[in-house]
Amino acid sequence: MRLLSALLMSTALAAHPVMAAEISYEGAKQIEEKFTSFLPEKYAKSGLVKVRPGTTDYEIILDPAVFLKDVDASQFSISGLKPFLSLIRPLDDGTWNVSQSDSLDVKGQFTAQGEKTDFTYKIDAFKVDGIYDPEILYFKSANMSAGAIAMASKSPLQSLDAQFGKMTSVIDSNRAAGNTIDIRSKAVLESFTETIVDPAKTKVDIAADHLAADVSMNGLAYKPLQDMVLFVMDKIKADKLAPADQARLKELGRANLPMFGSLLEAIDVTNLKVATPTGTFGAENLRYTIQSNGLKDGAKAGFGILVEKPSIPPGLVPEAFKAALPETVAFNISLDNLNLKSGISYFIDNADFNADKPLTDAQSAEAGRIFLPGGAMTIRYDDVYARSPVYDVSLSGTTTVYPAQPERQDTEVTIYARDFDKTVSYLQDNAQAVPQFGQAAFVLLMVKGFAKQSPDGRQMWTITVDETKKVKINGQDLPFQQ
Repeated sequence: MRLLSALLMSTALAAHPVMAAEISYEGAKQIEEKFTSFLPEKYAKSGLVKVRPGTTDYEIILDPAVFLKDVDASQFSISGLKPFLSLIRPLDDGTWNVSQSDSLDVKGQFTAQGEKTDFTYKIDAFKVDGIYDPEILYFKSANMSAGAIAMASKSPLQSLDAQFGKMTSVIDSNRAAGNTIDIRSKAVLESFTETIVDPAKTKVDIAADHLAADVSMNGLAYKPLQDMVLFVMDKIKADKLAPADQARLKELGRANLPMFGSLLEAIDVTNLKVATPTGTFGAENLRYTIQSNGLKDGAKAGFGILVEKPSIPPGLVPEAFKAALPETVAFNISLDNLNLKSGISYFIDNADFNADKPLTDAQSAEAGRIFLPGGAMTIRYDDVYARSPVYDVSLSGTTTVYPAQPERQDTEVTIYARDFDKTVSYLQDNAQAVPQFGQAAFVLLMVKGFAKQSPDGRQMWTITVDETKKVKINGQDLPFQQ
């Protein structure tokens, strides 16, 4: 419901003419008309949105209960739902002060595929206070917070119960060169717990002390995106798009490319614990990242996972294995040289937005070919490593695959190993307890004969595998290959 309120507010304030910094009945009427103009006819006059002038702000009331008037109570029911109040105030510079302070405590039940599910959602208190800029269709700044958050769902087959201690979030955006904006958003959630029971009655408890999300997007072309949002909101009631509207939508789609210059998102989890019937797994720190440099040709999109000090249940592995468990593991890869602009442009040029399938099968295949120049997809290993007291191994390089020709691929990676002799000694010393360690030590000693030494003293192997599956290590053919 808060998402709907924010979307309606964004479009209404963006399209609303700049008003003097004063509150009036006429201003409230204009804002309400703008809100309701984007709604389907059945909701436009239903009381879903009301705007009234206050002493220092316009009061916007969103009543989500309106959506439930025609709902079959035997299929969906909810209690505790109440109208949400937002306050907006026009400022002298054309921006708007937006604030909201409320709580949420609802319970309900729905039936899907003959199965009834009970649910609850509760937020002790949430608060929003920000400055909205209709020129960029976004907040210049905003602070959001929420008290304890709880949600649960339960059916005869499965259940989920999740809670957060509290949440805080900050948004900042700044005008940049070329009619673009740079956006930064940070959110922190404390004391997360979740209990899941699946249909097999397996129970999993997940907990973390701290979750943080940090998202930045630079070079966002806000004008084309704003035009797209307003167009979609204006046509949302239409069952089909007229030819002129399809042409306009395609024009707007092209204008949005490459949309942004860079995107980086990082999610950090502290003191993660996952309790299963096998035991408790965990990590002191877990980081997940995604990044992109825009919807352009030659684009790069990547993701990464970093795990620090992972832990496993006692007795899960033999004592000899413990030193081999990594203290830090990182896996960061990216897809290189994606022709996103050309592929999206082909889709826009050929799509029929009134059809069930916007592209034919042949057109979909052609779009896929355009996205991957030459039919090749390059996977780059940006930062891959594992470290423990007895080894320090890292890898970088690329693998090129051809999705339309699964048997065709080639790889070139470089593997670095620090303290290589320590690793071999560990395997040899524990070979009696773990016979596989003796075999691994023999293989490593054989591989050492192919190694080169890098300037920092590490052992180094550059491994290439061509499309004929022929393997070379530091330029030497493996002796057992035909």
